[in-house]
Amino acid sequence: MFQYLYEWTQNLAFYMVLITVVFHVVPDSGYKKYIRFFTGMVLILMIVTPILRIFGMDSQIVNFYQSREYEKRLKEIEEAAGNLEDVDSLGMLEEIQEHAQKETEKQEDDSIVVEEIQVE
Repeated sequence: MFQYLYEWTQNLAFYMVLITVVFHVVPDSGYKKYIRFFTGMVLILMIVTPILRIFGMDSQIVNFYQSREYEKRLKEIEEAAGNLEDVDSLGMLEEIQEHAQKETEKQEDDSIVVEEIQVE
């Protein structure tokens, strides 16, 4: 338990030093407020992490994020498959395959075949 608290405080201290360096490196600009907002949100998450771990909610949050990420990727795959069906319905898929086959045959004709190698 003490090891975990030590690592947690060490991570917080390192993060605070890192934030300080970033603020000194970034010139005075409009981006500073966005950086401050983002770093503040990350700091809040870092501080709340032990409380979530005590109540066992950290694994639930990870599972929730993974399920959302899975749904997003599944949706992207379905959209790509729909686009492929659209291409196929236009009759372009066969044309693309024929073109690819011709290019492959052309590359094979231009290739050099080594029949024998002698080392003396």
